[in-house]
Amino acid sequence: MAPLGKRFCFAALLTGLMVAMFSLSARADPPNLPSTTHLNLPVDLRTTEWPPYSSETLPGQGIASIIVRAAFAHEKIPTRIAFMPWQRSLQQFDTDILPNPNQRADAIFPVYADPQRQEHFFLSRAIVHSPVGFVYYRGTSFDWQTLDDLSHLTIGVVRGYANRADFDRRVDQGLLHVVKAHDDITLLRLLSAGRVDIAVMDQLVMRHILDTKPDFSQNRRWFYFHPNILENKTLHVGFRRTAAGKALREAFDRGLRALQCPDNNCPVLHIPANRFPSN
Repeated sequence: MAPLGKRFCFAALLTGLMVAMFSLSARADPPNLPSTTHLNLPVDLRTTEWPPYSSETLPGQGIASIIVRAAFAHEKIPTRIAFMPWQRSLQQFDTDILPNPNQRADAIFPVYADPQRQEHFFLSRAIVHSPVGFVYYRGTSFDWQTLDDLSHLTIGVVRGYANRADFDRRVDQGLLHVVKAHDDITLLRLLSAGRVDIAVMDQLVMRHILDTKPDFSQNRRWFYFHPNILENKTLHVGFRRTAAGKALREAFDRGLRALQCPDNNCPVLHIPANRFPSN
């Protein structure tokens, strides 16, 4: 993703998308879906606490939530978003765990476009970009160019998150040693305690945690994000692999295209060019 010459105006995007969302959702027109689509409205979406992309405590419940609502609103489709732990959100799509079809969500976000997700979901166009890389702590002499450079390290990851395919493959083969945590906050705590050497994390998630959580008020400047990122991922909405799911995905993509700027870069969240601190 090419760096921008000026900083992305987060507040302006929130305001613009929220205005568009509420003005469009106020219309009484029927949803823009094929007449043959059998679907209970509002659309039931699942997400998790993953600020700044999604959070019940952020304005509009986070940038991804705002974009998702606005895209559906453009197609006159009402939505309902429920927050729950990520693993539980994924279980909403498991027919073996939830025997009652009415309990299962229609879609989930934000989802990485990895092969496993593509097999289980109809994925939307990208809603935001997610720069994923390695976080390390003060006093750690860390540098890497290839995955071979990580073989001697203990690496923190979040349970249930999909990382770059060759990284996950090496983990499965026992070539990389990982410690699995419940969430990103726990990973940062493990780093500061010396329980892991590095942690896999989204750069914006790291920034948000360190800037907002009192737990890190004394040592937030001691965490570093390595400039050689692991992967610049795209985040998507995942829909059920059914006829209704496909129709919803097509409607959502139409709405998303209508929100985008002429350069086809909005509402994708860009990461401004930045100097990374070093030990």
